[in-house]
Amino acid sequence: MELYSENAGQHHRRHHMCCLRFFVPWIIACSAQPEPKELHVLSSAPKAVQVFWLPGDGHGDGDVEVGQLAAAGEQPSSFSITTYPGHAFYFQAGPQRSNSVAHSGGEHDLVMLSEKAGALSAEVLTAEKLKSLVREMHLQCKGRHGYISCCRTFARESLGIPSRFADRYIESYSPNRWMPKDVGRGSIKEVSPVSLGDEPGAVPEDEMVVVNNLPDSLDLLWVPFADEAKLEESTFISDVPPESFVRISGKPGQMFMAMIRGQNESISAFQYPGELAVVLIRPPEGAPPLRVAVANQDQLKIALSNAAQACDFEEETAFLGCFRSRAALSTGEPLPQALSAAWFVMLWSSLKHWRQCVILPDSRPIRQVTLQLDNGEGSNRTIQANVLREEPLVLGIKGLAKPEECDQLIKSQEVLEQDLVMAFVSGGSTSKHRRTLSKNLYPDLEEPGSMLSRLHKRFFQVARGATGFNLWPPGQEPVNWLHYKPGYEYRPHCDGGCGQSLVPSGMRVASSLLYCNVPEQGGSTIFTKDSTKMTPARGDFLFFTYKSDPDHMSTHAACPVLKGIKSTATQWYREGVSEHYTWEDVNDLGYRAKGTEL
Repeated sequence: MELYSENAGQHHRRHHMCCLRFFVPWIIACSAQPEPKELHVLSSAPKAVQVFWLPGDGHGDGDVEVGQLAAAGEQPSSFSITTYPGHAFYFQAGPQRSNSVAHSGGEHDLVMLSEKAGALSAEVLTAEKLKSLVREMHLQCKGRHGYISCCRTFARESLGIPSRFADRYIESYSPNRWMPKDVGRGSIKEVSPVSLGDEPGAVPEDEMVVVNNLPDSLDLLWVPFADEAKLEESTFISDVPPESFVRISGKPGQMFMAMIRGQNESISAFQYPGELAVVLIRPPEGAPPLRVAVANQDQLKIALSNAAQACDFEEETAFLGCFRSRAALSTGEPLPQALSAAWFVMLWSSLKHWRQCVILPDSRPIRQVTLQLDNGEGSNRTIQANVLREEPLVLGIKGLAKPEECDQLIKSQEVLEQDLVMAFVSGGSTSKHRRTLSKNLYPDLEEPGSMLSRLHKRFFQVARGATGFNLWPPGQEPVNWLHYKPGYEYRPHCDGGCGQSLVPSGMRVASSLLYCNVPEQGGSTIFTKDSTKMTPARGDFLFFTYKSDPDHMSTHAACPVLKGIKSTATQWYREGVSEHYTWEDVNDLGYRAKGTEL
């Protein structure tokens, strides 16, 4: 805990207090603590005030004095505490003791101390109340020269809040911090050249493109507080001339209004959904307001694919002419020809990749192989696997898992959509190239009867039988559950040894996918170098190797889901790992990490 008393000029550090909350040893309690928060205190009491902390969130034994405020003068005295959500305090001025207060868990809480009828009272302004205060500041000061100075004066004159506190609230909650920006504009009739070549295009910028299809100019307004659209609380962002577009950089969830200049009755409100989004503004049907259609990045990707399917011409010029004339949202609202082709390249990587995913038929099996699976009960199951490519191997198996086994896996592992997070790439960050939700699943090798363990064992039996590689469950990476909503995809990538003639010991040599949910449209797996392709049914299994892959043939992609959802249980396989030398002991070169032993 860290204290600062402005009037007394004292600065105390008492770090040990953060660990007394649960009355357990320091290393355990502190490792479990949430992020620290700030508690600000203002006192208008005419006496000096002591501040006491109640360990155990007010349910422990005793209390601890953590600071003191001087008697208030013309302005309240103040100090701040760096503490944790739920930590409880009370305040005492001589014999007068206040009610206890606890930190609400927001970024800041403000305690207002006052003496009323001979009693010391503590009132808490939580983060929500402070946001409302900042909203009042903003409405009072927006558009004025010296915005920050105006906000400070408002806070001081209304509640006696010192500038150092006001600055923190402004920094955290003022909408001016997130003011949207006009980052570009153009005419919807000026069509720029676009290359639909085979190489992947750039991923789109996070921006909202507002398209004016009217013969009148529009005013684009930002509503800083998105709970309701009020013209008097809006801020002008940009004009949008007739038959043109403007590109806006903003934050997801921000609210905007569009209106024909000078015609308040025409106002229509909409929210920016985030990432690349398009907003089409059209004339009203009869009476105002304006008609507004908003499409997020995934809806736009699917709409562009639908348009392209009617224009599958080999010659690029013919394709572009047809595509631009047909590009429209699912509602039938036409997309601007000046932008639709560029969006197609950004959202589909290239025309070649779109054709591989949407037009190209599945690969026919080259041959079949027979594999034996041990069910663990003294009998074997014989399955047929389709070889889709010989080198490096790509293998498909129909119905490796029954639908009810997938259902049981989903139920037992809590892999519903709300349980998942955006998938990470190497280095622990998210990427626009990997657009999927994810969760790691950890098979318990000591509980072979669980559905996850049974399927996990089956994966490795297939892997050994198909390759002869020395692949066993101990020491391997967890099963990675991947979930794809409409528009979600994983662009071309390698799982392991792309470009290597032989991967080092301990590194990945193969991958597999068990498809437990399959979409109605889209979602195929494509090997982009030679167009080997598999569109799965529920329970199907795909296995491929890259122990030797000097020509990057294992480069593959999860094609965008066009309708429905897709979920896969993905396993990566490593040779040379064991219970005592796991995948986590391997560095990028495949050598043993420092300090590990066999």
